[in-house]
Amino acid sequence: MSAERPQDTPLRPEDAPPNLYDVHGNARFFADPAMDRFAAVVMNLAQEVWVQEERLLALEEAKSGQSVDKEAKVAEFIERVFEPVRKA
Repeated sequence: MSAERPQDTPLRPEDAPPNLYDVHGNARFFADPAMDRFAAVVMNLAQEVWVQEERLLALEEAKSGQSVDKEAKVAEFIERVFEPVRKA
């Protein structure tokens, strides 16, 4: 039986570098915390755009009666969203 984690203790992988997390237990990927927050905003917007894309695909499927390869569509979407990161 594992010991329960207190609610105020941040959940962190045991082998994570100690400087990867801030004092609140949030992961830090950039030197500037504002960049971490900006990246989170961009990812939230990408999630919202994908939800709209899925809704459009469902409407197109219903209208045409033909199924769409959603796995291929999501792969294309992810490639487009992360292309600037992959170029760096």
